[in-house]
Amino acid sequence: MPINNYQKMCYRKFRSTAENIVNDKMKQNLEKAHIDIRPDAYLSYVWMNTILAAVVSSIIYISLLVFLRPFFILTLLLLSIPILTTILVYFYFMSYPGIKAKARGKKIDMHLSYALNFISAMSSAGITPTEIFKSLSKQKIYGEIREESLWIYRDVGLLGKDIISALKANIERTPSEKFKEFLQGAIITIQSGGALKPYFMSKAEQYSRENRIAQKQLLESLGIMAEAYVTAAVAGILLIIIIIPLMMLISSADSSQLIIIYIFSFIVIPLINISFAFVLASMSQRV
Repeated sequence: MPINNYQKMCYRKFRSTAENIVNDKMKQNLEKAHIDIRPDAYLSYVWMNTILAAVVSSIIYISLLVFLRPFFILTLLLLSIPILTTILVYFYFMSYPGIKAKARGKKIDMHLSYALNFISAMSSAGITPTEIFKSLSKQKIYGEIREESLWIYRDVGLLGKDIISALKANIERTPSEKFKEFLQGAIITIQSGGALKPYFMSKAEQYSRENRIAQKQLLESLGIMAEAYVTAAVAGILLIIIIIPLMMLISSADSSQLIIIYIFSFIVIPLINISFAFVLASMSQRV
């Protein structure tokens, strides 16, 4: 996918400097994340975004000073707006390829056991590895495994590499350790003259077993989370909401103490529910 006009402009501005600074780690992260852009062009893109963030946040800071005319301490606090914005934008875009690569690795691991069943079935029919990865690259149901297979077949079909070279190249750019292990085993099997059918079937059985164990652990963890949610977010909150008015009646406290209930209702309860939702979402992405 070609870069857009904005990225081209960034690349023209910082090309000479970015070419001398870019490192191999960024190149690897871009490949693993399947972000189709040169490392120096992406670094130029990061720099331009950082400069724009600094300019825009500085304009906001100056505008606040003009309209609010704050005292000295508040002026220093407002100064954190352009500083933090610039730093956060820079580190976000610099870490984005690595974050996306890790996310792709998790998605590959999620679909790997199912994709290996497809591979072992194709191998049992006597289909060659090249044709297996070609067929797998057309199966959208396997998610990121499809993308990895498409790159392998691209190396063989378009770039003219042999299957071993294509597998080795994909080992270098895949973000999944499990998929990397699978490809390394396939290379060793081919080079040693072994049969791929038993290897594919054994790996499919292994990853299916590991997937069942992971699913079982997830269900047990979800059960624990459900008990914790009922205790903390349902029973606990209801108990607090009931006890506070009773204590106010017993002690004849001022009605302004109801602010505590408002805090629990509009701040604490939503935060608890958001926290549980975030934890559950992160847990569901592991398998």
